Amino acid sequence: MRSSILSQKISELSKTNLLDRASQFIFSTGLNDGTSKLCRANMKYGLAQLQLIQEKYGFEPKAAFISSPDETITRNKFRWNSGLGYGGRLNWGNGNDRIIFLNTKPNCCGLLVGGLEELPDPYSLIKKIDNIKSEELYYDNILIDWDYGISNHFINCFETKNLSDIKLPPYIFLIHGSCPELRDDKFGGIGLYIDKSKSLKEIAIEEVTKLGKHYILLDSDVKEYLEFNKKALEFSNIKREIIANNIFDYGYTVICNQPHQFLKDCNNMYLGSNCTDLKCELIQSEIFPTTLRADIAAYLFKGKKNLSETTLKNQNLLERAKNLELLDLLKNACILPHGGGYAFNDVEDVLDVLEYKDQRYFVTSLKSNISRLKIIRNVSELQFEYRGRDVVLKTLQLDLGDIIVRLNPLFSLKL
Repeated sequence: MRSSILSQKISELSKTNLLDRASQFIFSTGLNDGTSKLCRANMKYGLAQLQLIQEKYGFEPKAAFISSPDETITRNKFRWNSGLGYGGRLNWGNGNDRIIFLNTKPNCCGLLVGGLEELPDPYSLIKKIDNIKSEELYYDNILIDWDYGISNHFINCFETKNLSDIKLPPYIFLIHGSCPELRDDKFGGIGLYIDKSKSLKEIAIEEVTKLGKHYILLDSDVKEYLEFNKKALEFSNIKREIIANNIFDYGYTVICNQPHQFLKDCNNMYLGSNCTDLKCELIQSEIFPTTLRADIAAYLFKGKKNLSETTLKNQNLLERAKNLELLDLLKNACILPHGGGYAFNDVEDVLDVLEYKDQRYFVTSLKSNISRLKIIRNVSELQFEYRGRDVVLKTLQLDLGDIIVRLNPLFSLKL
């Protein structure tokens, strides 16, 4: 017999019941710290909105979020206010349903991992980067925007400690960046960001639900956006290589160049998580980087198809996955943390969510004194840290991948 939750007419549910239902579609493998709880508290609002819109257009209302161990918040205000968290895979169909939710805002961010035979001198790199930034670099007639000094984008160098039969060069660098050039429609195409591109806004459908507003694309517009997303992803990958070619012009080896914030197909968005699906044409390597804080080691993993039924059972997710008819989705989640994720180390728990004038205020308790409350609206304004090795330990516990290399940090450049 089919689960009663799947037989509900969700448009007839109260707001409270909608949120309760949506929370059942969050499959968390996070650390369950305060920031992880904030992610889930916000994510149920986003899933409820997606499910209402799915039902309206005749799709099965089963939008789900599968978090990776770096489950966290998104510091992008638009995305956060849309009810979205970060660190995992957002799914709203079998990959072929012709509907895209634009509030996810794919930015095609990724990490290039390169191998070096000699350790570069930081001062020489600074001078070389300064010279490069004074020039205009183009690809496909698009002026490259140097975004490696903003947010958490960086250029880091490490010493290689091989932990498997895969032998890599003695030194490795990472370049982390996205493609802000294609968020609007300045260089042609419809753009990636609904809040930046006029062309995208013109073809998008605005859907106002009882829990918030989302922009969607349907039918032929879905194909156009997917094609542009693929172009942007290719541009982002090539941009990182162009930057690397100019900085390390004496020679380096591309080990991998992996996206971790991108639209995989019509119905799957990786929100700050590696995609270990090697059958996906957008994934070019079986090696995936996981970076933590600048003061501790990073790692290269060999990815796996996950999650196994044993893992799901141990995490108390198996029965719920079966009841919601999402077991195949979970067994093919193909997630792996790309980083440690933001952490608000003073937050202990989320006690309540207050709503006023379409704004959500998260009532949290503090670790120092759980009777003291911290009420949060805009998470992007809060001081944060990055998590450490606990994310890697949880990744190994869940058997999401195997470590092949430990990267011991030497220096990090934020320019």
